[in-house]
Amino acid sequence: MKTKQRENTKAEGKYEKVRMTFDELQEKEIPIIWSIIDFSSNIPLSIYTDSTVVKTSETCYRGSMISEESRLIGEEYLLNAKKSSIDISLPIGTFSYSSLAPRASLSFRHYFEEEIHKQNRAIKLPQYSNVTVPIGAVIRSRRSIRTFSGEKLSMKELSTVLYYGDGVSGFFDHNPMGSFETTESLGDDYVSAVRCAPSGGGLYPIYLYLVILNVDGLEKGTYRYMPLTHSLEIVRVYDDKDIEEYLSFTNLGREIDMDKVGVAIYYVYNIYENSRKYDDMGLQFAMIEAGEISENIHLICTAENLASCDVGGFEKAQTEQFFGIDSLTEHIIHLTLVAKR
Repeated sequence: MKTKQRENTKAEGKYEKVRMTFDELQEKEIPIIWSIIDFSSNIPLSIYTDSTVVKTSETCYRGSMISEESRLIGEEYLLNAKKSSIDISLPIGTFSYSSLAPRASLSFRHYFEEEIHKQNRAIKLPQYSNVTVPIGAVIRSRRSIRTFSGEKLSMKELSTVLYYGDGVSGFFDHNPMGSFETTESLGDDYVSAVRCAPSGGGLYPIYLYLVILNVDGLEKGTYRYMPLTHSLEIVRVYDDKDIEEYLSFTNLGREIDMDKVGVAIYYVYNIYENSRKYDDMGLQFAMIEAGEISENIHLICTAENLASCDVGGFEKAQTEQFFGIDSLTEHIIHLTLVAKR
């Protein structure tokens, strides 16, 4: 005997008992009930879970109900980046970071970009498009697109994507009360740039590395976006062997044809740019910032009728080695592809 709700009595909230044979119960009801019970309580565990050196994700998940030691590093980080309001490590790191220190840090970025230009290792991007499409329509129509035409992006389109993604959109005064003296290194101008994407403390620890594959007027290679001068640093121009090497570890699935991608945008986090202020929270803020830059890129691609999609399944270690970054102070944390529809 079983109780169930008849269709014609649902409105009244009434139930009636229905008689069925044992065979009917086994055929119609038991498989569904068993699948629920199996999902909820089928948790095979070992008494050696806590002492096992190598743990699979499944072991950590299933052992979490009875073990305090079987935890994933990511789980510990994401949920416990700041364990309580009385954790003083964050306030000490934040409050000891004076107004002059970020000014000094950000100033050297201007000098760095200027030096790259003096060494003739920079390419100035053209003026970006003045996009006036209504933002509501753009947000509603944004979609991830993984099939591309293979047609080359123009330099102006690349310029527009990078500017609206993380370009300089204004300036703010670090020295509003005139409390800082003129210095030989920093000069008397305490003005810093702000960008289209927000950043914790205005420190901008995310650098955009570009793998140019199909952009008119640019050789295939690795470039780095320099937002303060709206230009590209030439990191490495590819020969045929370089292209073959890059494509060998950039297999992003059958949906994506890398030969048709215009530019692959890698988000590289430099931990020293914001961790000295935010300590362990720096990585969390960098992840948020990468997402904000990414969304800007997707929205401007939608407005400009370009294709874009985020990718999580890239080979992090191999790509970092290929770019020549150390995987200690700098890490690739995200990837966005942009191409012609």
